Amino acid sequence: MARPIRANAAETRRRILACALALFSEHGVDGVSVRAIASAAGVTLATVHHYFGSKDDLYAACIDSMYAELIAMRPVLANAIAEAGDQEVEVLVDHAVRTAFRFARAHQIEMRLLLRQVVVVGELPGDRRDQGQVPFLDQIAALVGARVPRPAAEVRLSLQSVAFMVARYAISSERELELFTQTSGEAALAAVEAHLIRVASAIFR
Repeated sequence: MARPIRANAAETRRRILACALALFSEHGVDGVSVRAIASAAGVTLATVHHYFGSKDDLYAACIDSMYAELIAMRPVLANAIAEAGDQEVEVLVDHAVRTAFRFARAHQIEMRLLLRQVVVVGELPGDRRDQGQVPFLDQIAALVGARVPRPAAEVRLSLQSVAFMVARYAISSERELELFTQTSGEAALAAVEAHLIRVASAIFR
């Protein structure tokens, strides 16, 4: 198929991928048609097929994009823990939770798609687990475990519990955060962030 005339290939591909991510995260792969994605992106059906092939290929591209963003979080979080230096564990938790929540909130659509995958089958696919979840747990658990005198397995479980909380609040709509916090806007985000820090500090104390 010929390349779309005068198309900005990178921008068109990015727009299609962004629309597909949003729709897949909201409706799941079976609840979205390629035609709906094309309409949301403002392109023709043929253009979507040109850049991504079938719907399954487009979904795979969305998953790849999502994991690329999530994998990028690991060094950011590791740096936040390192920046806490030799200060109290509470300071380390503060740095780490703020960083994780703000990153997840900035990548809300990807987080929703990730949690949808987990809800459907109860776990991440094996290759994705090995690519993202296991290295994350290994590295961050080692960094935290060096500061928290607990068995390694308990540290990993505690980290996963905090990660679930962070992810759940990160995907919340503004309306839901307002319901939870009885406030709105930046104040609601600040209230949730402070709550997550308090809970995580209690877990690791």
